[in-house]
Amino acid sequence: MRLLSQTAAPSALTESTSPPGAPPGEGELRGRGTAADGLVEAVVAAYGRLESLEIDPRLLRRGTGAIADHVIEAVRAAQDDELRQRQELLGGDIDQAATHRQLEAVAAEAWRGLDGMIGDLDALTRRFDQR
Repeated sequence: MRLLSQTAAPSALTESTSPPGAPPGEGELRGRGTAADGLVEAVVAAYGRLESLEIDPRLLRRGTGAIADHVIEAVRAAQDDELRQRQELLGGDIDQAATHRQLEAVAAEAWRGLDGMIGDLDALTRRFDQR
């Protein structure tokens, strides 16, 4: 039973799953995961976007709670696989805490620069108003 799948011809809006400026090849990443001895298969595109989900009809006898648990397991396995591939593509583990600290420092520096420019513009405006 196929529950979710790619369309035959993706639209321009969904064709690229990578954010702008992503490393080459990152948009082609596909993570794959299975659960329940292969009765559930999930495929995710870059950044964990669920692309397809297949559930073998034999699993239906186990009930919706079991199916939901197996779907979650398969999707998480696919997301982990995609993350592993992305980390390999980028050259190693991604330290999210360090990246967050770097982004905060860049943002703080940008605000300081912006405040300085606004102060300079304000001073120039006052000078022109006095003339």
